[in-house]
Amino acid sequence: DAQSDITFEVTLVKDRSHWEVSRPEVILKPAKKVFAPGNLRATNDNAKYDALVKHWISDRYTLRYSGGMVPDVYHMFAKSGGVFSNVSSEKAKAKLRLLYEVAAMGLLVECAGGVTTHEFEDKSVLDFVVDDLDRRMGVCFGSKDEVQKYKDFMFSK
Repeated sequence: DAQSDITFEVTLVKDRSHWEVSRPEVILKPAKKVFAPGNLRATNDNAKYDALVKHWISDRYTLRYSGGMVPDVYHMFAKSGGVFSNVSSEKAKAKLRLLYEVAAMGLLVECAGGVTTHEFEDKSVLDFVVDDLDRRMGVCFGSKDEVQKYKDFMFSK
């Protein structure tokens, strides 16, 4: 049913005793020049990620970086777009867990009209099977066109 495929915002009100719908629908626009790069240590030994971060900077994207996936993704919802990445490398391993972090936020992003992908595989994070409670992975979440730019850099030969 179409009603189930939306992301909406609720706010705790009345002395923190009642939840109220504050935005009935959160939609990510296809493009927005805001980036939140996680695990920047990986740029040291992941040349593709390094080139992508440099592209965002040289193309005058606005940097949004809190050090946490949830606040950075919520910022995308508040601003109606952008891109969040958290990429690993040989020396900077993936930290985000599929079951507890990646799948939950990925579902919200996709229901808001955004796109998710695994860091090295062109596949929605929602298509991965939870076969280990501690399975970790790198990801990219965000506006459709911004995630496509990520794929163009990261999945090129």
